[in-house]
Amino acid sequence: MGLIRSLSDFTKRVGLWFLAAGITLTVFFISVLIYQLSVYEPDPPTTSDCQPLQTQTTVDAEAQLSLYQCQRGNDLGWEGYEVWAYKVVTEEWQRLATAPLASGCLQIKVDERQLTIMHDNSRGELNIPAASFIYELKAGGARTLSIATERVDQCSLTATDNLD
Repeated sequence: MGLIRSLSDFTKRVGLWFLAAGITLTVFFISVLIYQLSVYEPDPPTTSDCQPLQTQTTVDAEAQLSLYQCQRGNDLGWEGYEVWAYKVVTEEWQRLATAPLASGCLQIKVDERQLTIMHDNSRGELNIPAASFIYELKAGGARTLSIATERVDQCSLTATDNLD
């Protein structure tokens, strides 16, 4: 009887550990889901305090990539540059990069396979959460653009340059 009882106690303890781990993971995943649905992606630049600086269209005209100067938050919370992609087929906005205004100047250049973000200050000032960007095509399928950075000596972009 001693062996069966100790085995039963052990099974209960292990079961409680698995139950606690399951509850913890469930709370964690629900928290992440709530975060992503509520504050993960900011408002698109067209509905925010953002000024367009530069706009480029992909070769297939299925995505539009834009550089904006934005101010977010109350009481002068944050001001800087944001690179946004507008996916024509799905009509979705996706923020690709941010940099504080004090980081200097940014410009964008798009070719068939790559979005290049040119900057004239430290690469450490740029926040690029993903190395690539995927957008759907009207004819079906999808295309990927890689995101690269390039340091330039002089950046002379003004608010009226390169707007389509």
